[in-house]
Amino acid sequence: MAGPAAKSPPDTPSDDSLFRTLIATAVDGIMVIDERGIVLVYNNACERLFQYRAKEVVGQNVKMLMPAPYRDEHDSYLDRYRRTGDARIIGIGREVRAARKDGSAFPVYLSVGAGTLNGERIFVGIVHDLSQLKAESAAREEQRAIMASIVESSNDAIISKTLDGKITSWNAGAHKMFGFTAEEALGKPIAMLFPPERFREEIDIVAKLEKGESIQHYETVRRRKDGSDFEVSLTISPLYDAAGRLAGASKTARDITERKSAQARLQQLQDELNHVARLTEISQFSTALAHELNQPLAAIMNYMNVAKRLLAPAKEGAQAKVQDALAKAGEQAQRAGQIIRRLRDFVEKRDSTRTVEDINAIAEDAIALGLVGAKSSNIKVRTRFAPDSPAVLVDRVQIQQVMVNLLRNATEAMTSSPKRELTITTAGLDGSGVEVTVADTGPGIPKEVMDRLFKPFVTTKSGGMGIGLAISHSIVEAHGGRLRMKPNDGGGTVFHFQLPAAPPTE
Repeated sequence: MAGPAAKSPPDTPSDDSLFRTLIATAVDGIMVIDERGIVLVYNNACERLFQYRAKEVVGQNVKMLMPAPYRDEHDSYLDRYRRTGDARIIGIGREVRAARKDGSAFPVYLSVGAGTLNGERIFVGIVHDLSQLKAESAAREEQRAIMASIVESSNDAIISKTLDGKITSWNAGAHKMFGFTAEEALGKPIAMLFPPERFREEIDIVAKLEKGESIQHYETVRRRKDGSDFEVSLTISPLYDAAGRLAGASKTARDITERKSAQARLQQLQDELNHVARLTEISQFSTALAHELNQPLAAIMNYMNVAKRLLAPAKEGAQAKVQDALAKAGEQAQRAGQIIRRLRDFVEKRDSTRTVEDINAIAEDAIALGLVGAKSSNIKVRTRFAPDSPAVLVDRVQIQQVMVNLLRNATEAMTSSPKRELTITTAGLDGSGVEVTVADTGPGIPKEVMDRLFKPFVTTKSGGMGIGLAISHSIVEAHGGRLRMKPNDGGGTVFHFQLPAAPPTE
């Protein structure tokens, strides 16, 4: 019996079919031209790239796919190559511009190889579209340009350095802050910006960077080119190379000298205000104490005088000693009363240092002192300062104390209010003076308290002493003004006081 029939080997594709399959499936555009520039082969990828169908291109000069000036130069290039063999891009490739059917140009990388077919010279071109790559590169360049512009225009000093401390970048902010130009700083050790006693900091900073840590808002001291030291806030981040290894650090330095000075000034104002507040509270308390104690002391004197009269008809002897003791007690009570009266006169008639001041400047300082923590309490603060308010002759610290007291009372009153708005207003009074208004949206003042609000020891706060408004009232009156209160139309309370304008200077 004959065995099973042997399977015939699969058909081996011809070279022609392999070439057609390769051309048709290639991602890049492939075309073949003859030595006159006529297109012989134009694959599917070329149709996608150039928007022409193959039947529109095959048999035409390839220069139809080129924008100027390539289109005008192409024939002369082929002619020169035929005559001299001088190849410009054959075998090496280069980036050129191509033209679509709609007239738009786009970048391509063109690789050209030369060969022969049926004894005639042909050229095979492979076209790779660079549009996306160029767009991505342009976007990166734009981003780099934006970042470079931001860095260069920043008021902060932005510096990069190697791990061994050599400065590798230096922006305009660094020049302005430290005084060194980029030429003077690049390549130099960053230690030149350190006071000698701060050299150790760089060792500690590098140690943290090697752990992958960043340093945020580190306050320290650095040195300018002229040798002067100043306070800075540093933010430092590690820089890595392409392999992911730590290569250096980027430092952003911000000059905080003005901020520190402002904080010191604010603290000084706070200390002055606290000092005056303590003295004023003691004075107010002393006044109230003197007023209250005068009555019982006077009663003691009266009772002792009555006792002396009652004992007068009695027998001489032992009663004389009683009379003498009562007389001396009366003298001492009278002396105590005189002491208290002198204290009271001193308190009520004390002199204060008054200067010509701008009420808006006083209000700004008072807001800085009195509204610490207002943002954290979600209080919306509005200010309306009249720019043409006349100057006032006042004790600046005392008027600040009045405003701070009103502002703090307002913020405390709004602690539990759903609406928390605080409005501070200054206004001129036709040249005769100024008016300051502090309005809140708190619960308001109870009616039973309104009539007694400015008297000592009257308060609506559980932990208050009740002397703050009494002190403020006394200070304003001592300046020739009057502190008043009224309900806020939108709910809450409005406190306002007026001060006379400073007399004109000759």
